[in-house]
Amino acid sequence: MKEWKIKALYYGKITVPKGNLAAGLDPDLIIDFPYTGYLLQNGEQNVVVDTGIHEDHIVDGRAWGGCPAEGGSKYVLESLEKEGLTPKDIDTVLYTHLHNDHAGCALLFPEAKTYFQKDEYANLLNPLPTQMIREDFDARTPGDLKQLKNIYMLDGDMVLPNGLELYKLPGHTSGSMAIVVPTAEGRYVLTGDIPHLYLSLFPKSDKYELLGGEIIDITPAPDKMMPYLFNSVIYDHYAAFDSYNKLKCLAEDFDPKWYLTGHDPWIINRHSFG
Repeated sequence: MKEWKIKALYYGKITVPKGNLAAGLDPDLIIDFPYTGYLLQNGEQNVVVDTGIHEDHIVDGRAWGGCPAEGGSKYVLESLEKEGLTPKDIDTVLYTHLHNDHAGCALLFPEAKTYFQKDEYANLLNPLPTQMIREDFDARTPGDLKQLKNIYMLDGDMVLPNGLELYKLPGHTSGSMAIVVPTAEGRYVLTGDIPHLYLSLFPKSDKYELLGGEIIDITPAPDKMMPYLFNSVIYDHYAAFDSYNKLKCLAEDFDPKWYLTGHDPWIINRHSFG
């Protein structure tokens, strides 16, 4: 079985107080967090993980929580073009979850095999009131998914014939899913937003890398917040605790470098893995 290589795809960014995604730590620190997708290649297949936010969901330059944002289908197309690809070159699309900033441009890939969890689809169709208030799911997504021609709806963990491993990890949404990618370097885990940032798994971190590479000081979590940092977009803390514990077992080692999240800037800076 051929090993995979990973490319981080830049789909735009949202400017958010760090405290919103880090249990209130450093609330005055404003950071540009990328909308991140991934391209997985093994020499035979091109797989995209997540499709970013749709431009229609950015209203007056603002998205989730009223925060300044930029993104849309143009960003997805440009990120693929930089890798010498178009949407027609993509064999498979894997969704870590179906939130507006991860499944917004699904219609760019109508022919691709499309994988997501059954419980995620149910959450999309029946969102909690808190999810509706913040419009975590894009109203366009149910209709978009109905136009896709090759859907594989999963119920739990599985290993694909190409070696990619899919793991259900509820907590952020009912059907959040991580993808384990075996590479020549080792096993990387694409976490989606469970967690959004590696800091949730490694709360004692005291440095953070911004888009462009600048390293800044951040506040490590106090002992009472250990072992994980949860934010306001964790809807089931019991499930999230189980999912974080499961994540510890999936990577090559329990080290930040093996966890490729949905919004960490350092991942865009490095770009290539495996």
